[in-house]
Amino acid sequence: MTSRETISLDAAWEFVRGHQSRRWLREAATQPDTTLPHCWNEHDGFQEGIAYYRGPGSYRRSFQLDASDATGEACWFLESDGFYGTGDVWLNGQCLGRVDGCYLGFRLEATAALRDGGENVIGIRLTNRCGRNVLPGIAMPDFLLYGGLSGNMRLVREPTRRLNPLALAIRCADLGDGGAQVTITWALEGAAQTGDTVEWRLTTPDGKEAAAAQTAAVADRTQGMTVFTLTHPHRWDLENPQLYQVEGRLLRDGQALDSLTQPFGIRTAEFRPSQGFFLNGRRVELRGCNRHESMPGFGRALPRWMHTADARLLKAMGLNFVRLSHYPQHPAFLDACDRLGILVYAELASWKSVRSGGWLRRACQQTEGMVRRDRNHPSVILWGMGNEGRHAGAYRCLYSLCKTLDPQRAITYAENHYYRARRSKTLGIPDVWGLNYEFEAIADGVAASRLQSAVVSECSNYPHTRRGDADAERIQLETVQTDLARLTGHPEVAGFALWCLNDYATLRKQRYRRFSGIADGWRTPKAAARWLSETYGDGKLARAHRPASDAGPGATVTLETGNGALTPDGDGTAEVIVRILDAAGRQSAWSGELTARVTGPARVRSFDGHGIVWIADGIGRTFISREPGAGNNVWLEVKGDTLSHGTIALEG
Repeated sequence: MTSRETISLDAAWEFVRGHQSRRWLREAATQPDTTLPHCWNEHDGFQEGIAYYRGPGSYRRSFQLDASDATGEACWFLESDGFYGTGDVWLNGQCLGRVDGCYLGFRLEATAALRDGGENVIGIRLTNRCGRNVLPGIAMPDFLLYGGLSGNMRLVREPTRRLNPLALAIRCADLGDGGAQVTITWALEGAAQTGDTVEWRLTTPDGKEAAAAQTAAVADRTQGMTVFTLTHPHRWDLENPQLYQVEGRLLRDGQALDSLTQPFGIRTAEFRPSQGFFLNGRRVELRGCNRHESMPGFGRALPRWMHTADARLLKAMGLNFVRLSHYPQHPAFLDACDRLGILVYAELASWKSVRSGGWLRRACQQTEGMVRRDRNHPSVILWGMGNEGRHAGAYRCLYSLCKTLDPQRAITYAENHYYRARRSKTLGIPDVWGLNYEFEAIADGVAASRLQSAVVSECSNYPHTRRGDADAERIQLETVQTDLARLTGHPEVAGFALWCLNDYATLRKQRYRRFSGIADGWRTPKAAARWLSETYGDGKLARAHRPASDAGPGATVTLETGNGALTPDGDGTAEVIVRILDAAGRQSAWSGELTARVTGPARVRSFDGHGIVWIADGIGRTFISREPGAGNNVWLEVKGDTLSHGTIALEG
């Protein structure tokens, strides 16, 4: 193995609902039919009148570690991506630690508990019914607190002396003559020897050397700073998001002990008093949406390609900005925003819940984890401290923490009642005023911000817009148009984030489903999304989803593959676009429900477990996931009572 090696642990888990015993956790799995990411609420969310399960769930998985893999001086860590919930993690009967998923995941030392050359068993117990100090810190926010290991998991081998990825901070400064200064702050873990050095290299977006490599002796040092000066570098911008790469190597006697790479972008991003947001010295209107990281039939356990697909959907609507409401979201989505040129407002997990004490301690832990993980993404321009909650002491603490970890980015929180902010003494704390719906408070909010700027963090919520309801879609579109018109003549407002990108599930006030999205839960655009595409984009999205004006009644179901695939490189999940055509082959305006049925080792990812596919304006989507089983042939059939059935073969 190389000095740093990763072993995927996504497949072959056994999951059971309930809190299992320690004996169960150390025994080999008997039904290893669960693959990560996994959400145990995939079938009980987004259904009218059904409360989603909140409580414990248990996982276990066996794996072999070859004796040869364990040779040499190395440390092993068990790592997961983010999820909601708390619990404990066990390896071969030893407790590795208690965890709070924190929407960021965990990293636990596993070296001492591993068995070389034999069977190892991981056991994990979680619950998504947590105490009041587990963020977001409220029992029933206006979104679901999905349970399960909704990220990927891996076993990572690292050298005992290594570079620390979470200590890596890359900061860029404009030199004013077309040049840029790139400052790399780094740190090491483990014991050093005399003669150890750290080497840093920069490569351009096309893979060439950007500047001569720099080497620093470390001896007994644990941290350092390396500075590069570049003349006329490529800039990261919305239309041309150029990404450089930094590579660090820890060397001993000329041999690499460890290495890491990190993409980054060279750009300036600033909120100017009374002028809005500027990227690379040019004013940019922020046009965007709030995004919930969920989908009916998946819960929070989205395949990686779905994160990229969401970013592409934003881009297709001509949008350039997204707020990650209301929790840290998957790195794959941030990576996609970096590649595509989308600006990001990242936010800790909060919903009308900001306070001191235990909540603040957890909020500081999550904020530090979020900022350390995401501060090298050029797409990130704002850190969010909370949503529609206020506590002066907590916000001062979180503000100071963010500035210590990342002095360059602006900080905000989303406020929907200016008078409550004044009463709670949170005026003057954020750099940028985050305004939820309260347009009449623009002037006051701007005046109360450090940078004399504002961003509309939420607007245009019409939660009854079920796709296919023409009246509701018209009202939503008119609401969006009216709200955006209200921003005319306000250069101090940097831009807007509509509420919201996609329909989502909630139990708050027994609403069950919120049809607030400009796309439905499966990301099929509504009228407002089509209008945005034609107003700010190239209109292709609108044309691809609008029924033909001269189409007749629906006659035939047709199926076509979209994103993803049943193969491992497609995350084992494929999107299928369902269209209803008239007798002449034109997309009709047919609306209703169809039923999807799959043959072969796969399953339909429907929200109710029964294969229902929602169709409106002659189009809808369904998703198929690979299941363990013999053979590769998978057939999907979608049918309705009065339509000719559609079938498609999916390669697995």
